[in-house]
Amino acid sequence: MHPKIVVEVDGSQHKETDQEQKDVQRDIYLKNEGLYILRFNNLQVLQELDSVMEVIYQAVKERM
Repeated sequence: MHPKIVVEVDGSQHKETDQEQKDVQRDIYLKNEGLYILRFNNLQVLQELDSVMEVIYQAVKERM
């Protein structure tokens, strides 16, 4: 079984209104395709990598 997880790392441009709307549309599409989305911002990945990896690990574990 494959966990079907999408991990997205967002930069500051994802806070702009136009990009937020595109993200919502893309999330709806991906969810309709049976995918689970994990979203992190750049700072989380750069400053809290262990925590980010733990969230990803737990999501994979739950979906196996």
